[in-house]
Amino acid sequence: MAVSFSALDKRIERDTRALHDFLWQGAKERGSALASALLKDARDADAFLRLGGLLRKSAEPLAKGLEKSGNGESLFELLDHTWGLGSATVLASKKDYRGAAGRAKEVVGSASIGVCANAGCFEFVEEWEGGKVEFDPYAGKLAAFLEPKGVLDAPQFKRMLTAVYNFGMNWNGAASQFEQALAARAAIAGGGWCLLTAVSIREMLGAAPRFSSSDYAKIVDRIVARL
Repeated sequence: MAVSFSALDKRIERDTRALHDFLWQGAKERGSALASALLKDARDADAFLRLGGLLRKSAEPLAKGLEKSGNGESLFELLDHTWGLGSATVLASKKDYRGAAGRAKEVVGSASIGVCANAGCFEFVEEWEGGKVEFDPYAGKLAAFLEPKGVLDAPQFKRMLTAVYNFGMNWNGAASQFEQALAARAAIAGGGWCLLTAVSIREMLGAAPRFSSSDYAKIVDRIVARL
């Protein structure tokens, strides 16, 4: 029996939060039980979003080796970001344009954290999450840090991050339905670009996530094509 969007959304949010706390908050979660739950999430999300097995195949080796260094972090990125962007397309199809933009905002914020963590500038994240700076200057500091390292797309990455983030943060509910629909689509498409660029930046820095970037690109492309 096919799982509903609402049920799957709640389940993935719960399980990825448990993975987050297991990896970074010292939670005492049983690795095998959590891995099984996450693998089921990946399989169901793959079927729901019609990703042709790409998400399932990418998630399987990471979930089975969850306690191996780097695998859990990559599985979190793969599942949380894929579902976040995919769920945004579902909300947009339901005309919940604000909700769709909000999901895209969460995804790009998380992707930027992954870049900082792997580029050696996590202090920027701590400043932003600690409320010392807003997202725009935080993204600007990240771009300024990346550019001397040869990341030519760093300024564009900053511009797209802030555009998507600000769509979600400063939603204009008084705009026409046409404008809101286009804003949600722009946020989702821009969010997809940010996800792929974040992976490309990490590859350039020698800190790529442990899943196929080419398969990930196909996943993101199929999600954005749902619009």
